[in-house]
Amino acid sequence: MWGRGPRTYLLGLALIAPGLVAGRAARADTLEWALVQAYQNNPSLNAQRAALRATDENVPQALSGYRPKLSVTANGGYNYFSQLNKSVNQQVFPNQVIYTQIGEDLGTRGWGVTATQTLYNGFQNANHTRQAESQVMAARETLRVTEQQVLLDAATAYMNLIRDQAILDLNRRNVEVLTEQLKQTRDRFNVGEVTRTDVAQAESRLAAGRSALLGAQSNYVTSQANYRRVIGVDAGHLDPGTPVDRLSPAVLAKAIVEGETQSPSVLAAMYGVDIAELTVKVSEGASIPISASRQA
Repeated sequence: MWGRGPRTYLLGLALIAPGLVAGRAARADTLEWALVQAYQNNPSLNAQRAALRATDENVPQALSGYRPKLSVTANGGYNYFSQLNKSVNQQVFPNQVIYTQIGEDLGTRGWGVTATQTLYNGFQNANHTRQAESQVMAARETLRVTEQQVLLDAATAYMNLIRDQAILDLNRRNVEVLTEQLKQTRDRFNVGEVTRTDVAQAESRLAAGRSALLGAQSNYVTSQANYRRVIGVDAGHLDPGTPVDRLSPAVLAKAIVEGETQSPSVLAAMYGVDIAELTVKVSEGASIPISASRQA
């Protein structure tokens, strides 16, 4: 388990990572260097960091419930009126038709501003804010869970690659030895010291060795690809892993206590309980029939 001490140590390594990268050509890769690369480049970890930033925005949204709400309205319109009247004048000129037109343009407009301040709504704003804060804390612990898994995967990929490389080298040397043994067995067969069965057995051992070599090569290529997937860079020459005993508790009882109090999975679950309780309180506040607000 990665506690706060090892995590702080890893963050310190991340700060000096550019120097480690610059000197990589002059030295072999170390486990610490690989963990730093995984911490910076792993896509799952970067995605979880982005999710945490999105969760952080819930807090200012919840705090907005304490602030006044201002609404502005505006309207405008245009009216046109036109009327044409027709009349006949029989007094001066018989059958004289007179047309009269009346028109008018009328524009209307208006605006209004309304400010509302919530005074009491069943403590929904307070519970919303506490709920958002608990969500942020839970998201942080979830990020720590992802960090632990990514770093464990990185260490596993690093050590697996060292193991498979050693197995591959061993199988290569084994094939070389078996090839030489087959040559010697054939020479002895030519002079009559061994039988054809001995030659066939040597050939069988060499075929089995070559088959094991092909399997070791396949495992080594797979480990290289897994190293690239988890850590984000191609593997170079790897130094042996370093012990982590100095980062572990000295006794089992202390490890259990630290796990119960510092494990991000436990803490995330505890914050999840708080979130559920606050959700109930928000629903209870919404059911209260009395609410007060001030409007201007």
